[in-house]
Amino acid sequence: MALSDLDLNRRILVVYVGGTIGMRQSADGLSPQRDLPTALAVKLAPWGGQLPLFSIESLDEPIDSAEAEPADWLRIARHIAERCNRYDGFVILHGTDTMAYTASALGFMLRGIDQPVIVTGAQVPLETPGSDALDNVVSALTFAACPALSGVGLAFDRVLYRGCRTTKVSSSDFAGFDSPNHPPLARLDDSLSIDAEAVKQPDTGGLAFELPDQFGATVLSLRVVPGMQPALLDALLDLGPQGLILECYGSGTVPGLGGRMLGFLERAMNRGVVVVALSQALHGGVRLGTYAAGSALVKAGVIDGRDLTFEAAFTKLHHLLAQGLPSAAVRGAFTRNLTGECRE
Repeated sequence: MALSDLDLNRRILVVYVGGTIGMRQSADGLSPQRDLPTALAVKLAPWGGQLPLFSIESLDEPIDSAEAEPADWLRIARHIAERCNRYDGFVILHGTDTMAYTASALGFMLRGIDQPVIVTGAQVPLETPGSDALDNVVSALTFAACPALSGVGLAFDRVLYRGCRTTKVSSSDFAGFDSPNHPPLARLDDSLSIDAEAVKQPDTGGLAFELPDQFGATVLSLRVVPGMQPALLDALLDLGPQGLILECYGSGTVPGLGGRMLGFLERAMNRGVVVVALSQALHGGVRLGTYAAGSALVKAGVIDGRDLTFEAAFTKLHHLLAQGLPSAAVRGAFTRNLTGECRE
């Protein structure tokens, strides 16, 4: 698609929620600034008619993304939902540390949304020389002006990914994010190239928004490692989780620990804990039927998380548990591809 085919009459709301992009040096190090909308508007002024119509605002209390909580996902989703009738798209400026979590959570809460919601940020603050911030914002606005794009995406280093497929892969490189098991939706170079197959989304049956009243579940993770101490299993159950992500080796194997692992999983199931298996490998995901050890997990009631990212599995569990469903219903809903987060 030529850049001349973009709809520059679209009205895009840019919302700063916090993060490195808007930080400024203080006596204690980098901290969020409150006047980012003004500073960003000045930086964008030379782009003039090359971008869609936009306005910039900030949440009342910008946060360091390391302090982000599930309640913040809901606050951002509500901010968008309350304004979706007044804008043709949204750009969310967010810190990189938990950006993939927020993008994934928004994908579940706003599934079916007709407008593009592009989450972006920066590895270097906007006002620091050599920053990637302005380029990322310009790219996000350009993607938001494309009529062929909708739903929640994450834009970084001129690449647009499906939000619920992303993970942070570098703490310093400008190409800080990737979508390991799904191709990018679009790329911006001299022109805008879109992957027509990648942008396809599951049918939501007309559902537009699914915002819970609050997030209150406890979702924990257990990463298996060589020499794992069995006492850790009991300690984890004592925390009373409603959801658990089991980070397995390879395609879905775990140490038996002399029968303690399966016993732990059986106790978890009896308590109604929803247990999902993921792979520690970045590419490929789990296939629990590949090895006998994986088949044992299936028999124990563990859900095959397929090629979900950790961020998508974590936010999907939170999203489903927040709806007050019984664990059996959560398990059933988790196996469905809700918003393009996993392979069919």
